[in-house]
Amino acid sequence: MKIQSVFRNFSLVALALALATGTSIGFAQTADSGQISDLLKQAKSHAVLAEDDAATLESYTGSKMSWQSHAWQLERIREHVNELGHLNKQLSDLRAEGSPWQQQAIDQIDPRLREMADLLTATIEHLNDNQNRVQMQPFRDYVKANAELTSKLARMISDFVDYDEAKSKAESLEQKLDLPAVASGT
Repeated sequence: MKIQSVFRNFSLVALALALATGTSIGFAQTADSGQISDLLKQAKSHAVLAEDDAATLESYTGSKMSWQSHAWQLERIREHVNELGHLNKQLSDLRAEGSPWQQQAIDQIDPRLREMADLLTATIEHLNDNQNRVQMQPFRDYVKANAELTSKLARMISDFVDYDEAKSKAESLEQKLDLPAVASGT
């Protein structure tokens, strides 16, 4: 019994010492994944293009553009959303290799992208069923909602990419100036 008590006390002392010195036991910070960072940059590019195309489509609702012009613009958005879907799959597959902030980015992008894809599908279906009603309020509402969602997604992904770049720059400056690294998440 006495040996078990010594080991238990030693374990508690080691744990307390580790916590006091800031050492993490079993909670190692996963480094940022360069592959995830690259995929986020690609996602940003497609999200910004989808946002631009959605804004263009929204401008069509105030004009006499044909339903085919609306359909063509929706197709452009769909192509970017599909590419975002492929990138999202790759990000999800790599999630476990990412740092905590990268995992959070993936977790936040996925549902918003799914929502955007669902809304885009509903918009395309509405246009297919109402080709002569592109100037009517229901279609305008779909288009406006698409513009808002693509804008939010593009802004979110851009913010994650900006954070990644700023974080990398700060780490580079820390090394250059020989400063101690700031522990994050502790």
